[in-house]
Amino acid sequence: MTSQPGWHPDPVPPQYGQAPQLRYWDGTRWTEHTAPAQGPAATEHYAAAAQVYAAPGQGSTTPDGVPLAGWWWRGLAWLIDWLVVGVVGGIVAYPWMRDIVDSYSDWLDTVNADNSSSFETSQLQSDIAGPIAIVALISLGVGLVYHVGFLAWRQATPGKLATGLRVRLRERPGPMPFGTVLLRWAGQFGVGVLSLLPVVGCLYIVYRLLDYLWPLWDDKSQAVHDKIAKTNVVRIR
Repeated sequence: MTSQPGWHPDPVPPQYGQAPQLRYWDGTRWTEHTAPAQGPAATEHYAAAAQVYAAPGQGSTTPDGVPLAGWWWRGLAWLIDWLVVGVVGGIVAYPWMRDIVDSYSDWLDTVNADNSSSFETSQLQSDIAGPIAIVALISLGVGLVYHVGFLAWRQATPGKLATGLRVRLRERPGPMPFGTVLLRWAGQFGVGVLSLLPVVGCLYIVYRLLDYLWPLWDDKSQAVHDKIAKTNVVRIR
């Protein structure tokens, strides 16, 4: 068998009365993608299929011919997930968020009562440092359970399910190993612990921006965290 990806006669014998078919070879194995092998209608079908699948790994499909998700669809899915995680995280972290608001309120009352032009914030920063760290860790934990749990269970978060997207290993379909799911989350969100550090936090912002924009120019439509985990986001509808 040739090692070059492409459409070839289906090695599975056709059933009685079934026309011969072509099957897509991804370079290492046969995929589930088939097309009729002859006839005018078949020629048109094959041409359309070839346009979608004949250039695997070049930003349009996975190596076995599954269409990749566009950047805007990924952005919409991310927005949905961000809203869900934000609401759940806000509910869980509410007591500490209230402490932050109360600290600010007390500080403003003190400043107004003293009629002082000196806005000393050292005490305020000391009061809110702990609650802010707790809120950040809660947000990270909620995101971990949400993203890792849904990707391990459904290969998609609710945002991706709503937009017809799935996450899979680039080289093969099917459920991802748990280690891959965890590694993908670490590359996308786990590095968020760096935001708690004064100087490194700025680098984290740059990393997140590059991570989200990377699929726009990547020839495999992968974000940085996709490359770390060797995954792709694909469209199933």
